Amino acid sequence: MPVIRIALVEDDISHVQKIKEYLDRFRTERGLAFSVRVFNDGEDITENYAPDYDIIFLDIQMRFMDGMSAARLIRKNDPSVTLIFLTSMSGYAIQGYEVDALDYIVKPVSYELFARKLERAIDRLRSDSWYSVLISSREGTVKMPVSRILYIEASSHQMTYHTKNGSFAARGRLDDLEKELAPYGFFRINRGTLVSLTHVSAVRDGCCVIENEMLPISQKKKSAFMEELTKLL
Repeated sequence: MPVIRIALVEDDISHVQKIKEYLDRFRTERGLAFSVRVFNDGEDITENYAPDYDIIFLDIQMRFMDGMSAARLIRKNDPSVTLIFLTSMSGYAIQGYEVDALDYIVKPVSYELFARKLERAIDRLRSDSWYSVLISSREGTVKMPVSRILYIEASSHQMTYHTKNGSFAARGRLDDLEKELAPYGFFRINRGTLVSLTHVSAVRDGCCVIENEMLPISQKKKSAFMEELTKLL
């Protein structure tokens, strides 16, 4: 499983230390990889927010911007990130529905409870075909689940991502994307095209068909392509 990107927004240093200890223990027990970034206030994470995280733990009560206000701002730019609130009072649970929060944890936090909540969050990531790529262009950054990517075309260092949400142009290298996306059912059918095998609807006339688009398969790649495609049947 790829690295799970976590943000912890908490202004109490003792709670930050405790949560980080729990994350280290959970990571060791489950054999997972985390990257963790700490923010001391809601203002810190919402200023210039980019959709870089899979899970965000948010303290409800903070000095400058409370967790609920921060969550509303985050949701405007990132509809898919999993939010979990940290609070001293359980009464905030209903408000969490406004921002599609997965859960809340009442302080003081025991490791057993924290582990159950985190396991639930990771299960959601898995069930949502979780892994995403960040597509950065002049218009901004989009976090795109790989399950929504149909195929990617390359021209020099310009990548065009064809997705169920439209097409996005960004800088990058197809060699790098091929390595990153291979575990998620992507196959490079020619020098400049990487396709999602799960979205291939047919193979004919030397091409694979995705959303009525005919994408040529190089002769050199055809045998390996058919082998990988057959594994999904």
